[in-house]
This record gives sequence, structure tokens and C-alpha cells, in this order.
Amino acid sequence: MSVAKNTDFFCHFNRAFFQGDRQFIEEHISENVVWTIVGSQSITGKQAFLDAAFGVEDGYRDVDFSIELSVATNGEAAVKGTMKKNGLAGEQKIYSYCDFYVMETEHSEKVKELTTFMIQIKE
Repeated sequence: MSVAKNTDFFCHFNRAFFQGDRQFIEEHISENVVWTIVGSQSITGKQAFLDAAFGVEDGYRDVDFSIELSVATNGEAAVKGTMKKNGLAGEQKIYSYCDFYVMETEHSEKVKELTTFMIQIKE
């Protein structure tokens, strides 16, 4: 997979996550994927990942987001952006995030590790 294709893949993965495309995510994560959201307990395994990403009432659906930077090389990548979503009380929350990806192999299209750094931005 070329660097350009890697960058496109990770932007697509990021969009699929925020747009609720469970099928794309499911097809592109390994069985033993580990998702670490810094400051929280790691999530291990495909089903646990899918449950965390898509199985909660206030999950990552209907989120406005932008990707500001995407870099990829040798089976690893980073995607930086912002997202806006409504909180449970209807107030808008804005977050800055950075996701770091590690693939099963350099030429794989399956994510084996995802580390997310996210912070709420106060306006």
C-alpha cells in the first residue's frame, strides 16, 4: 500500500467512524484490536471495539468533524482533527482529537492498535 493510499485509508476509516459506518470499521479492524483512549481503560477485541464505538446511545453518530492532518508511513498513521457533537442536555461540545493507528502489517488494511487523544475545547 502506498503512502498516499494509506493516508486515504485512514481518512476513510476516520469518516466511517464518525458517520456510523459499522460495516467498514468491522471489515478493517483485527480480531485482537486494542483501542486506547488516553485517560480511560483500553478496549481489547473486535466485538468490544464495535460495542464501544457503535453500541452506546450517545456514540459517535451525527457528529460534525473535520480532518486537519493525516500522515501515514510503514503501516502506521496519525489523523488530527476536530469534532462537534451535542451533549445529553443538547449543548454543543467541541473536541480536538488525534488518532494514532498501527496496522497488522505494513501492507495490511486491518487496524491492530488505535490510540486516541481527545480533549474538550472550551469556547
